[in-house]
Parts: sequence; C-alpha cells; structure tokens
Amino acid sequence: MKISKIVSYLVLAVGLLSGVLLWTMSSGLSALILENGAEEALDLPLSETIPYVSPLYNVALAVIVILLIVTVITIVKGLISNPSSLKKTLIGVVIFGIVVAIAYVTATGEDVTLIDGTQYGAGTVKWVDAGLKVFYILIATSLGAMVVSGVKKSIGK
Repeated sequence: MKISKIVSYLVLAVGLLSGVLLWTMSSGLSALILENGAEEALDLPLSETIPYVSPLYNVALAVIVILLIVTVITIVKGLISNPSSLKKTLIGVVIFGIVVAIAYVTATGEDVTLIDGTQYGAGTVKWVDAGLKVFYILIATSLGAMVVSGVKKSIGK
C-alpha cells in the first residue's frame, strides 16, 4: 500500500473524528447556553465549558504534531535525496533570517496596557512589530515578483 493511500485514510479518519467532536462540542455548548440563560459561550463559566472544548483541543493538537512530524520527515527526505536543493534551501533560510533580523532591528516596542488591564512588555510588543514588518516585507516582495513576472511575460510575447 502506498504512503499516499495511508495518509488519505488517516486524513479521512481524523476528519470524521473532528466532525463528531465538533458536533458534540457544539450541541453540548448550545445546551449549556440555554440552561444558563447566556447569550454566547463566552458568558459561560470556564469550568462548565472545558469538558466540551478539551477533546477537540486534544485532537487539534495531535493533528498539528502529526503534520509537523510528517512535514519534517518529507523535507529531510527530499533534501537528502537531492543535495542541490539543500543549497537553495539554505540560501532561502539565510535570506529569511536576514529579513527577520532587519525587521527586529527596525521594530520599536514599549510597555502596553490594554483597556481590560492586560499588560504586555516592551519585548513582546517589539516582537509583534517585527512579525508585522516581516509579513509586510514578504508581501511586498511577492507582489513585486508577480509584477516583474507579468511584465516579463507581456514583453516576451
């Protein structure tokens, strides 16, 4: 049996399990909302909602771990089987690291207190600012690459 077929069956099983857990969680929370006279699930006490949310959270966590393991194995297998792609991958990782470093150096941060009293330190705010700058840089780069590619295609024809 091919690995793709096994993965397909695994994805189907996890999808069905997730659907059952989502239905269980939704119906259970709906009943709790009606019993307590709340308008939405956020108004319910946390102790009453945990038994409905926890199984879905555990399945989501398991799926993420499985996907990360499969992804890492696939990437490592591809890099081992094709050493020339290793050089390209390392170049991409270094360039991404440079973009993150530039964004972090140019980011600013100061302590922030939200309306609800939650406080965030300057370091956290600086990393959030850096993350946003990385996002903007990568978006601008991809848009620029699409424009350049489109212009090259139109000139070439």
